[in-house]
Amino acid sequence: MRADIQIYSPSANQISMRSIVGSGTLQSINAGEPTIGANASAATWTGAVKIAADADPTGVTAHRFTGIAKSDSSDTVAAAGYVEVWVPCANTIYSADAKTASLVASQALIDAMRFKRVVFDLTSTKWSVDTAASDSVANGLVILGGDWTKGEVRFLIIPTVSIIGQIPSA
Repeated sequence: MRADIQIYSPSANQISMRSIVGSGTLQSINAGEPTIGANASAATWTGAVKIAADADPTGVTAHRFTGIAKSDSSDTVAAAGYVEVWVPCANTIYSADAKTASLVASQALIDAMRFKRVVFDLTSTKWSVDTAASDSVANGLVILGGDWTKGEVRFLIIPTVSIIGQIPSA
């Protein structure tokens, strides 16, 4: 869905880049959705991105986080297209709804999650942050806070799961 994930506080040098999206689906990525590299390793890297999956991003090379879509993608069933993505710069703070509203129903609950490492959730058509996920070194989001009145959490992307900090495999 559009605008599920937003930039809450951009980095001083926030940039976006036009990225290739493979063919096969009509407009496979909407603005506000997370993207990952379309290829698993440096040996097959094409520069293309695709929509992330439920429980991304993680510290697995095949799940290299490439950014949040700034625009809807222009791909079609028959032709590749493009999408503008916000590059995952250090110090960019994002916001999204928590998967489970009861886990963020007070400021105390949100404060207790500070620095917990979690992932995105897509159990329906709406992207959210899985605040119920177990804290794991492999998870790519770190919760910084939020607004309990909106059921929203704010988070950073851990650099080692992104194109900025990950060492590609050969």
